[in-house]
Amino acid sequence: MRAIVMTHPLPKDIKSFFKLEPDDFMIAVDQAVISAYKQRMKIDLAVGDFDSLTNKGILRSLETVELKPEKDVTDTFQALVEAKNRNVDQIILIGGFGGKRIEHFIGHLTLFDAFPHLVMKDEYTTITRLDKGTYPCTFDGYTSFYAFPDATISLKNFKYELDQYHLKTYDPICISNETKKDAQINVHQVSVLMVQSLND
Repeated sequence: MRAIVMTHPLPKDIKSFFKLEPDDFMIAVDQAVISAYKQRMKIDLAVGDFDSLTNKGILRSLETVELKPEKDVTDTFQALVEAKNRNVDQIILIGGFGGKRIEHFIGHLTLFDAFPHLVMKDEYTTITRLDKGTYPCTFDGYTSFYAFPDATISLKNFKYELDQYHLKTYDPICISNETKKDAQINVHQVSVLMVQSLND
């Protein structure tokens, strides 16, 4: 079973780019409850302080985990904790890119520390964490890698290849690369965040 965590800003049409499965456990975070409801998405659990909801009537029919506005974690972080506690096989975070509160998007990137197998998606981009190992990477778009927090990597069958390169946290060398047939990355040490974005 997968947990699908929907957070703000939520893509306008999730079903247009993401295939849902009947047994997916659907969690809506705070104001994403409204966005998910408008898309007629199933909501199995709502998590948040709900301070951004002008009408909380929608919550009456939902299982909720209501948080205090003053807390040490974000609503999205707690939603991932709730998902993990249900012993799901995979957690996919839908949304959370951009919006007016850029600090929340940056905060979402830190979630890969506590939840290393998390997948973060919207209609344009997919972000995953890759730990030590070799991974296929063929993708029709741009593929970027960011050290998390640093890494030694090799890129094979990419437009720009690397061999045993020490990638540091703020090194831009792996931004907007492109893959060829049978492209792969070998993470020799530590881990990276892989960002795959559709072409402009």
